[in-house]
Amino acid sequence: MIKLVAATGFLFALIPSVSAHRYFFGLTEISANKNTQAIEIIHQYTLHDVQQVLKKRLGKTFRLGEQGSEQHIRDWITEKFQLVNLQGNKVEPNWVGFEADYQKIWVYQEIPKRDNLCGWDVSNTLLMDSFSAQVNTINVVDDHGNRSLILTIKNTSDTITCQQEIKE
Repeated sequence: MIKLVAATGFLFALIPSVSAHRYFFGLTEISANKNTQAIEIIHQYTLHDVQQVLKKRLGKTFRLGEQGSEQHIRDWITEKFQLVNLQGNKVEPNWVGFEADYQKIWVYQEIPKRDNLCGWDVSNTLLMDSFSAQVNTINVVDDHGNRSLILTIKNTSDTITCQQEIKE
């Protein structure tokens, strides 16, 4: 019996991760840092999915660490994730960098001057052009509390609402 369990486990280990990948989920956190007065943005996605999308986009195999890989990620994020402030102006966050492990990739952006996020529009189509079931959750944390936007291929943008008074 132990051999059967071990053999089954070994077989599952050989199956590519994409076949076990049933949920296509990305998480972005937009938070106001009280210490630096900046708005920090952190995107978290499945590394395999990002590599697959960038391979399709570039027309060749994409690997982290290759020359130009960071610029490819940056261009992709800039194109697919957009913020528009209350005045209707596109706000382009500064690129901070990224890090990855064998499963996830985290991309960091920043808007140096802290601003009120109330009424800002967020558009996030990351991975949606390759995975129709992709769900991108945007968590917003600032003086107005914590709230979330759920974006899908049918609803790729939403507005950050603020219903609470500013906490001191």
